[in-house]
Amino acid sequence: MPDLRRTGQKVDYISNLRALLTLVRGLAQVFLVFATLGITVVGILIAQELARIPDLGFLKDYRPVDAISIYDRDNKLIETIDQGLPRTVISPKSIPDNVKWAVLAAEDKRFYQHHGVSPEGITRAMLANLSKLRLAEGGSTISQQLAKNLFFVDEKRTGIVKLAEMVVAYQIESRYSKEEILALYLTEIYFGNSARGIEQAAQKYFGHSASRLTVAEAAFLAGIIRAPSYLGSPQHRKEAIVRQHQVLDAMVEAGFLNQADELKAEATPLAFTDTARQNPRHIVPFKKYPYFISLVLDTVRKRFDNHEIGLNGIKIYTTLDQTAQTIAEQTLARQIRYAPPGIQEEALVALSIKDGSVLALVGGAHDFWKNQWNCAVNVHTAGSSLKPFIYLTAFTSGIATPESTVSDTPFTMEDENGKKWTPKNFDGKYMGEITIREALVQSRNMCTIRTLEQVGIANAINTIRQAGISTPIHPSLSLALGSPAVTPLELAGAYGAFARGGVSITPWFINRIEDARGRVLDINQPIMHRIFPQEQTAWIVDLLSEVVRRGTGTQARLSAAHPVAGKTGTADKAKDIWFVGFTPEIVTCVWGGGDEKSPIAGSHVTGGTVMAQVFRAFNTAYYQKFPAVTGAALPTSKYYSEKTPVKTDKPPSHSNDVPYWQIDSSTPMQQAAPQAVQVNSNVQKSHSERLQKGVTEYHWDN
Repeated sequence: MPDLRRTGQKVDYISNLRALLTLVRGLAQVFLVFATLGITVVGILIAQELARIPDLGFLKDYRPVDAISIYDRDNKLIETIDQGLPRTVISPKSIPDNVKWAVLAAEDKRFYQHHGVSPEGITRAMLANLSKLRLAEGGSTISQQLAKNLFFVDEKRTGIVKLAEMVVAYQIESRYSKEEILALYLTEIYFGNSARGIEQAAQKYFGHSASRLTVAEAAFLAGIIRAPSYLGSPQHRKEAIVRQHQVLDAMVEAGFLNQADELKAEATPLAFTDTARQNPRHIVPFKKYPYFISLVLDTVRKRFDNHEIGLNGIKIYTTLDQTAQTIAEQTLARQIRYAPPGIQEEALVALSIKDGSVLALVGGAHDFWKNQWNCAVNVHTAGSSLKPFIYLTAFTSGIATPESTVSDTPFTMEDENGKKWTPKNFDGKYMGEITIREALVQSRNMCTIRTLEQVGIANAINTIRQAGISTPIHPSLSLALGSPAVTPLELAGAYGAFARGGVSITPWFINRIEDARGRVLDINQPIMHRIFPQEQTAWIVDLLSEVVRRGTGTQARLSAAHPVAGKTGTADKAKDIWFVGFTPEIVTCVWGGGDEKSPIAGSHVTGGTVMAQVFRAFNTAYYQKFPAVTGAALPTSKYYSEKTPVKTDKPPSHSNDVPYWQIDSSTPMQQAAPQAVQVNSNVQKSHSERLQKGVTEYHWDN
């Protein structure tokens, strides 16, 4: 009888073998699926890297273009700023033999045998790195290094980037000859010591052209390529000489140099130039309009990295009017000399009312390179320049009109502990019941506080936000006296909405950006939108016109051909003084200020007595160059402009000199019973209601 156990065992073996084969096939299929997926993902990632690489045809007539060119509103060049390292293009026919053989020996001995990628070099580098348990050697060819320097210099050295780099190296080899590739490489490669390209390196280190480099000098420079920042430093000259000898050995090994010439080169002392004299300090990168240009550069650098600029160059077309900018700089430089002691700096911003573009921007009256703080785009306490927005809130919400009355009488608040706060008008006087028109024209503090109580702090903040002022605002009654800090640029933009009858345009100063080859990288189309109703905005413009005609801003008046509307502002014991106003063509915001350590001379240093004169000086000079448009007018209200102007025998009080420093805005106060704004029954009440959607209660830490 057959041995059933053995037969059964045989059957088991066969079954197990079949199961094993089935498992192996399954695993192979799974592996194949994952491998396919992996290859697909890697391919997609590589494709993403390659998608940003420009057409390699531009390398045929390659010219380094790592400069930023800045143009004005008429597309006239203002200045070209070199952001990279100057270098000289090397032609394929002018590569010195000493340089060629030294660089090939040091970086790519099989340069003429491979097609962009060297498997032998990669294998050798891997074995060397494994034997030393560190990254001691790279396997990149010269073509790969060129691809890296042109397109991947700022990328993290991931496997995907390395593979993309290999693809680009292969593409470069497919389109260009070896000599062309080597010439591009010698034009772009960094040699340390702020020297990019072989010509600059020869001049930096040895004081003569690359064509005159000796074998010893060429080997020294070729050796630096591996670690340019380290080996190029004078402090590591000994290590650089050791590396030079290694390159000379490699040249002999590759057959590029005989042993006798090697010994001669090693024995030849190198005569280095004095690099300290080649790098003088205090060289400014640009000379014209530094406050404006530095703002443009800071803005552009948030959009483009240095390598992107270095590869393609960049052209920035701005909205600057060079004539207006020059007038602005000269005006501040002249006016600061006559400023009262304590007013240490001034700023000016001028915008086109037509499109909201920046015509001129000056952030200081002194040497930019000694103090680069740009006062035009940094915040200062606003003072009474914010009062029009509080009254506009009353107009648009239907609470009041310009002929409504409000009480200019003493005002007292009391905190939970019974501590009283009593703000004052600057002149210490009170006018009793007066119209809102008179309250804004004479900048009466008590009237603004009571109006703010009526409209609500949150609603007033919403109006200010709609006008384009985005800096933090503490929700307290000190808002009525201008406690928030704003920038001259955003305040000019906010008043621009008044000048356009309620239409807002965010101030802008860059029109478009192109690379050096004319490819448009970015373009700006300013957006106009109505934020305030036209009629109520016209009421504000009418009042601001009276501020200049007979109120606190009389020093800003121009000739009859140039109507002006505007507002003064003074805060922080005159540490911040303002005038912001507009004609039918431009809105101009001027600011002056000092610090707490510098006392302000005199008791009448205000926006109306100092900065209004700066406004007038700038606009007078501006209109001498740019005649006003015939018949141009401000968008004032026809209803109110036809009325007989309110007459007063009282001189301007300049009570816009806000003593809000008497307010401790960090201390919570209990509001006294509000005294309502009275509406004149002879004037039609506005029924324009402000939408309450989007009104936010602001909560700031005390």
